[in-house]
Amino acid sequence: MNRWLPFIIIGFFTIVIFLFYSVFLRPVDLERLQKEQQKIAVTEPTVTFVNPSRGAENPKITIIEFGDFECSACRDLMPALETILKTYPNDIRLVWKNLPNDSAHKQAIPAAVAAHCADRQGKFWEFHDVLFQRQGYLSDDQYTQIAGELKLDTERFASCVKSQDTLPVVQKDKDEGLALGLVATPTIFVNKEKLIGAVTVDELLQIIQQQLAQ
Repeated sequence: MNRWLPFIIIGFFTIVIFLFYSVFLRPVDLERLQKEQQKIAVTEPTVTFVNPSRGAENPKITIIEFGDFECSACRDLMPALETILKTYPNDIRLVWKNLPNDSAHKQAIPAAVAAHCADRQGKFWEFHDVLFQRQGYLSDDQYTQIAGELKLDTERFASCVKSQDTLPVVQKDKDEGLALGLVATPTIFVNKEKLIGAVTVDELLQIIQQQLAQ
């Protein structure tokens, strides 16, 4: 009996080690993991430091706009949003997120990439405003010209645009918009209330007054 004991012990530990490797160290099933992650529903937009914003530092209401620089309704919404910011300078903060319709708008993604390159130099909103002013003739040459007019470091800007250094920011916004089920621009969230299209100043004022009253 004693003669077989060492072999029994070795066999026992061999089985334990085999089970450890097979159970705990087996490769991750990436396809299954991705499917599980996709089941997690996105119910509201997120805001991080990469999302350009302006307005109140400690807002009572955050307006998040998903927009496209070639979207005419987004351009038409601009004056209403500017009026709201001026009316409630201490209560409202506006956040921009990208939802480029690149199948219909060839310059939607290049314009967004350029705007975020301008953001790297603290001039997103100035660039944003000029893009909408010149919406009918956006091009690479225009982006360079706008950068010069805004006194950006044009070499740094050109390098950013050429390398598409800010494309991941644009893509992340778009992915989030699609996960939220957004199908049109502009779509804005006034806190958690979703509005689609170029809503009027009066419509925004009514919603904001209601939310502030709560």
